[in-house]
Amino acid sequence: MILKNKYRILVWIVVILLATNLSIGISYFYHKQQDRELTEQVEESAIEVPAQQRTRFFREQLDLSRGQMNSFRELNRDFNRTAWNITHELQSLRLEMVQELGAEIPNLDSLDSISSEIGLLHESLKNETIKYYLAMREVCDADQRRKLNEIFLSMLRKNEDIQLPRRGRMRNRIQ
Repeated sequence: MILKNKYRILVWIVVILLATNLSIGISYFYHKQQDRELTEQVEESAIEVPAQQRTRFFREQLDLSRGQMNSFRELNRDFNRTAWNITHELQSLRLEMVQELGAEIPNLDSLDSISSEIGLLHESLKNETIKYYLAMREVCDADQRRKLNEIFLSMLRKNEDIQLPRRGRMRNRIQ
């Protein structure tokens, strides 16, 4: 009789544990799906500008003429060249900063200098972005300017930085 009671108790414990695990699993997947849907809604509200085909994207979004397209292409080339150089310098400075932070005794003057340089380069990048936008704006008519403004606002809300074409696998860099 005692063995039968122990067996029943163990069966009930297994059933309770199984039900608990099942409910946790269902809850986990439900919340994961809710998070995914929320993320998709946020991403849908932002206009994605493909970095590699930015000129084509603007042509399609703004309905650019051939002359406007040529101007945009040249502006894009100049901006990419300048912004890539600044971004590359920023990456080098970040690496230098991390190396200094990892030193046995980090040099605070050196770190202060690096952070100042990073700040100046960020300012320079923002100024280049402003020049790029204003130059693009000059090429557009009134309707295109409104759409261009919507595109830039969306990009800034999403990431605050215009996504530049990347060479190789530099995606996992230090921010």
